[in-house]
Amino acid sequence: RLYSDDGRPLLSSDDVYQRYATNNVKTLHDKNLFHLGEDRMLTTLLLRYFPDMKLSFVPEATCYTIVPHTFSVLLSQRRRWIDSTFHNMLELMRVQSMCGICCLSMKAVVVLDLIATLILPASLVYVGYIIFITFWMGEPLSLLMLVVWGIVVGVQVAVFLLRSRWDYCWWFLIFCIFGVPVFYFILPLYSFWHM
Repeated sequence: RLYSDDGRPLLSSDDVYQRYATNNVKTLHDKNLFHLGEDRMLTTLLLRYFPDMKLSFVPEATCYTIVPHTFSVLLSQRRRWIDSTFHNMLELMRVQSMCGICCLSMKAVVVLDLIATLILPASLVYVGYIIFITFWMGEPLSLLMLVVWGIVVGVQVAVFLLRSRWDYCWWFLIFCIFGVPVFYFILPLYSFWHM
């Protein structure tokens, strides 16, 4: 069993602990779950074995991390995270008792997240195509696309205004120019290719 500093058990079920502590992985799916995304898989196991309990966020928790300092380290980290997230979402589909949010079941949210992860590179190519036909070919931009982009940018601007952090505008622009191609196209394609 795993115990906290004050002696309380962190995992109260031997079933969860035994399943989580497995080193006998035979499939690519299990490797992505237990070697690359063990923290996500622990949460999935807790949801599966304790359907009547809930997981909650503890804001007082402290976490220390080492930030990737080179692009190759970032590439390796994101490959692990994207692959393990994808495989964990497949496992979440097997959890029978998940709550809902608004009018959607949590399984619907997981399916949408799974699809969004898979089509991320293609969606960036589509946005590039829309920008190309709008500015270079002279085609009119649809009202729906303007509304969607307005919402995406509007949420960011609302955050900047609410937090009074005008420097975020600069970092948002830098992210749109450099981060979006890297995080929405290069890293997902690299991750899926090396899965």
